[in-house]
Amino acid sequence: MVGLYYAIADRKKENTDNYYFGGRKMSPFPVGMSIAVTFISAITVIGFPTESYGYGTIILWYSVSNIIPCIVACVYYIPLIHRLKPKSIYELLEIRFHRNLRLLVSGGSILYLTLYYGMTTYLPALALSAVTPLSLRTTIGLTSVICIVYTTLGGMKAVVWTDTLQTFVMLAGMVAAFIKSTSDVGGFTNVWDALERGNRHNAINFNLDPTYPYTIWSIVIGQTFIWCRAGCVTQSISQRYLACKSVKHARIAAVLSIVPSVIFFSMAAMIGCVMYAYFEGCDPLKTGEIEKPDQLLPYMVVKIFKNVPGMAGLFVSAAFSGAMSTISSGINANGALILEDFILPWKPNLTERTKLRISKISVFIYGVLVMSYAFSIEFINTTVNQLSLVITGSIGGPILGVYTLAVFFPWCTTIGAAVAQVVATVFTCWISASALIYGKPPEKYAFIATSTDQCQAKALLSNATWLPETTNQSFVSTTPIMITPERSTLQNTLFAVSYFYYGVLSFSVTLVVGLVVSFATGANKPSAMNPDLFLPFVDNKRLSPKIREFFRFGVPRRGEQNAGKTELKPLQVSDAQLAN
Repeated sequence: MVGLYYAIADRKKENTDNYYFGGRKMSPFPVGMSIAVTFISAITVIGFPTESYGYGTIILWYSVSNIIPCIVACVYYIPLIHRLKPKSIYELLEIRFHRNLRLLVSGGSILYLTLYYGMTTYLPALALSAVTPLSLRTTIGLTSVICIVYTTLGGMKAVVWTDTLQTFVMLAGMVAAFIKSTSDVGGFTNVWDALERGNRHNAINFNLDPTYPYTIWSIVIGQTFIWCRAGCVTQSISQRYLACKSVKHARIAAVLSIVPSVIFFSMAAMIGCVMYAYFEGCDPLKTGEIEKPDQLLPYMVVKIFKNVPGMAGLFVSAAFSGAMSTISSGINANGALILEDFILPWKPNLTERTKLRISKISVFIYGVLVMSYAFSIEFINTTVNQLSLVITGSIGGPILGVYTLAVFFPWCTTIGAAVAQVVATVFTCWISASALIYGKPPEKYAFIATSTDQCQAKALLSNATWLPETTNQSFVSTTPIMITPERSTLQNTLFAVSYFYYGVLSFSVTLVVGLVVSFATGANKPSAMNPDLFLPFVDNKRLSPKIREFFRFGVPRRGEQNAGKTELKPLQVSDAQLAN
């Protein structure tokens, strides 16, 4: 309905600027909520509780990992984006380097987002199939079609306002599941005791071993790099910053987005803890009641709300809201990328009406591609959250690295940046593929032990008041006991590195390779760099002029005359951008 409303309300404003940026005059509040729920996908609503169920309270550290990226966005990238006003975030790479590099990075981003949005489509469909007679494939199709239709019709305004409404739907569904499940296990004291018995009080874990999947270091450091890419150099986030009328409003929106993010990630982690208490002594994965870890939460919701009409549907609505907020942002953003990066360079004289039609067709086709990939997720044998970390680190890390080279390191050349992205992507994909083939060390990556020794007792008490476990339990792993072949040193070291560090690793490789290749092939002169594209690491007016000039690395300030120096490359923006 929101998409239809804005399709009708804005029918007289048929231009791509209004379609992709909401007229650039939107309020910080809905934009901030939209930024938050763009990150809070169905992976948060369904996938995170699964990780908390299996790995304990350490998952709570997710909730604070987006604070540093928000600071980075506010200090560096929001002013840069508002200064350049790019319709495609990858225009910056063409201006700084070369058009071919822009297409390389843009193509990699579209590939990454197709894979990611396929996962976010799969999870709510999994939840819906658990509470309805519909098959998984049918629910995937329904999820995709609904999202494609309202995004294609309404554009950015429909996306932002629908995201705002979906924020409250997600919150209601998660709160309902948390309260009811906590009540069913006898209160939070019983949850705490169950976590103690299950060795899941592990929030304070400073283990420095990078091959352990969940530690404070791996989550905070790894997620910081993931959020920096997502919150600074993605098309969907760039569009939201530009939907605000000023840098100040965009910064307010970015800060506002932290609040719902912290609430949702904390809530998801706590639901996973309660879920462990609910299934303590009778793990449905071990008993064969469910086949995949990501089915744990939908399965619990069906059980706890079986006598409460409509409540299971509320939770499914929360999962769907998480999915649609993310997918709609993605297909809208990638519609802009396809138009700006792959069509307009060859057909620059298209009318606004024609560009709008092409945009809507691009959005529709891209949505169909996402749906197609979602159908294949059920055949991948890992949790969706871990799969998302693999894809984000392998493809997203190098993209963040290329942007960092572009705006912070004036010496970097086109060849250096291109080689760096390819090498880092191939290197990290090799590691992640090898990890999937050989598997991670089971003693580190398997779920913390669970048991099935209370299943009979719980079946007898299913209609009675829940009683806490007081007997000693003999825990067994959720992973079947088997004789594993001896692992090589490489399999126990590089291939065993935590999924969280994939982004850090690929980002670091991109920087090192990019700078080495640039200096080896003839680095750029900082004095010739367009100052509009440069971001000094430190540029506070309270510091001495010498310190500020040192961190400019020889790049002139904006507006300075550079007589006798290489002429700065002009900032190339479209007529639509100049009009704004």
